[in-house]
Formats: sequence, C-alpha cells, structure tokens
Amino acid sequence: MRSTDPDLLKEYALKIWHYKQGEVVSLMVHLGDRLGLYQAMAGGEELTSGELAERTGLSERWVREWLLGQAAAGLIERAPDVGFSLSAEGEEVLVNDDALAFSAGAFIGGLPPERIQEVVDAFHTGIGVTYHQLGEPLARQVDRMNKAWVGAFLVERVLPCVDGLVGMLEAGCRVAEVGSGGGITVRTLAERFPASTVDGYEPSGIASSRARHRIRGLPNATIHRAGGEELADDGRYDLVLALDCMHDVPFPDRIAAAVRHSLKDDGVWLIKDMHCSDVFEDNLKNPMLAMLYGYSLSACLLSATSEEGAAGLGTVGFHPVEAERIIREAGFSAIREFRLKEDPTHNYYEVRP
Repeated sequence: MRSTDPDLLKEYALKIWHYKQGEVVSLMVHLGDRLGLYQAMAGGEELTSGELAERTGLSERWVREWLLGQAAAGLIERAPDVGFSLSAEGEEVLVNDDALAFSAGAFIGGLPPERIQEVVDAFHTGIGVTYHQLGEPLARQVDRMNKAWVGAFLVERVLPCVDGLVGMLEAGCRVAEVGSGGGITVRTLAERFPASTVDGYEPSGIASSRARHRIRGLPNATIHRAGGEELADDGRYDLVLALDCMHDVPFPDRIAAAVRHSLKDDGVWLIKDMHCSDVFEDNLKNPMLAMLYGYSLSACLLSATSEEGAAGLGTVGFHPVEAERIIREAGFSAIREFRLKEDPTHNYYEVRP
C-alpha cells in the first residue's frame, strides 16, 4: 500500500468535501428561489425564522434550518439576536431577475425531481418522509460512506475506549444496534466476536433487506425490521449501539427510554453522533457547516420529521446539551463524552444506567 503524507491527505480530503458542500448548498439556493424565501427577504428587513415562515406560509422548523444553512454558507446575514437578513448585493444576485447579476435561476437542485418535491412538500407541511421512503440510492450511499467508520474503525479504535467492553464481547454477550442500516456493524461484530450475539434493529425495509443479505451465513447475527422503540424491554442486552442515528429519528426520547429498559443494570449504551454545539457561532468553526444543514434538509430532517409531533432534531440537533437531556430523562445516571482525533466529525457517549 502506498504511503501518504497526513497533512496532504487532510488537505486533499477537505478539497473534495468543499466540492460536495457546493453541491449541497446549490440545492439550498434552488429551494430558496423556488419557495420564495429570498423574495420574502427582499428589502433588507431583519426577520426571525418565525416571521419568515409566516410571510411565506411555510413550516417554521424547516425555514429555520434553511436560514441557518444559508448563514453558514455566507449567503445571508445573521444578527446576534437571531434575526436574518439579505444584503442589497444578495438581493441583486438572488431576487432581482431583471439584474445582469441574477444567478438563482441557474440552480436546479441536483437531486431527482421527485426527491426535491419531497423536500418542498416538507417546507409546506412540516412533515418529512421516512428513511425507507428516501429509497435504495440513499441506503447504498450511506453504506458506502460508513463502511470504514462503523466496521474496522469501530472495533479497533472506538470499542477499546470503553473499559472492559472488548473483553466482554470476546467472552460472549448480547448486543443490539439501533438504526443498524445495511448491517455493516452487525456483520463486523458478529464476525469479530463469535461468542457474542448481535441483533440489528432497522425500520427501513430497503436497509434491512441489504443487512439480511450482508449477514447471511452468520449464526450469531439477526436483523429485525423494527425501530429502536421496539427493543426487547426485558434487560437482555449487555451493549446497545446507536451510531449516527439519534439526530435522524422522529422520537429520540422514546429510543432512549427503550434502550434503558433493554439494558442490563451493568450494561453500556454507546452513542455516536455529530460533533456540534447548541451555539451557532461555535458551529461556524466547522468549514463544512453549510453542507451539514443542506444534508439535514435533504435527508436527516426529512427523516426526523416523518411523524406528527416529532422532535425534528436534524443533522446538528443532537448536540451535547440535548444529548444529556434526553439521556438523563430516560433514567440513565452516568454519561461520559469522548472524542477521537481520527474522527473530528463525531462525538461519542458512553452511557450507563
């Protein structure tokens, strides 16, 4: 295998993700033009998300996520009192279609028309669609992007950070993964720790079908087409995993309560989720923040608002403050947050009853 320079590798990867961020922000510009959001901001008046939602007749939660993403991208301005405004130059480029500088019409969204329509509908209704409804392409994309992080990296770098966990798995224990997706983690753990049994809980029929195919031939692995709320409530599990999914689920509080009832008294809940803050200005330190808000509006928030009354956290919604609130209200008493230098994108939480 060819050797790489760590600094050059980081620089190259960041360059690639800047191109991806441009693709995602392009969709947000298309939505701003298509939904009349830029037009409603014309004139330079400072507006809150609620005021802009009322002016456009759209869902406040969705308008808020769009505004924060646009502010992260530097296309609109955000005042300290959480008001948003569009500069005169922004109005010329994004609103005034008689101006030579007008550009918003050049952005067509990048996603299939039916997928963009789902996002547009969610702005109007406030209700998104499930991960299953987002289809096979997204399930495949998630598998491709997650393979290294929820496979070998999980076993080699993450699990050893929790005292005694690897030894417990080697000796044989019961494991559940909430939001197991295409089954990469389930297969990895079942192969690496043959004395343990691993159950994956995945509500998407598309993802669970991919997972069942992936674990074929492993006697100690099972996939349940079920949400995390449906975990067995008899305290059977030694370890429950929730990897990058708590911000996607409609009711994270219900997941947390179900995990508490499914765990043994000396069990561990290991959570991985986005590294972010509850303070927008702190999040601006992330050069990919605009992309994260774009991902939220085109995938994560869609899933997180797919039921009436959902929490609707979205991509940067499961920050440490919200995480601790949800975890403690579910009855857990011990929380340890940790990070890994190789994974600047995520926070990890070791949670115990």
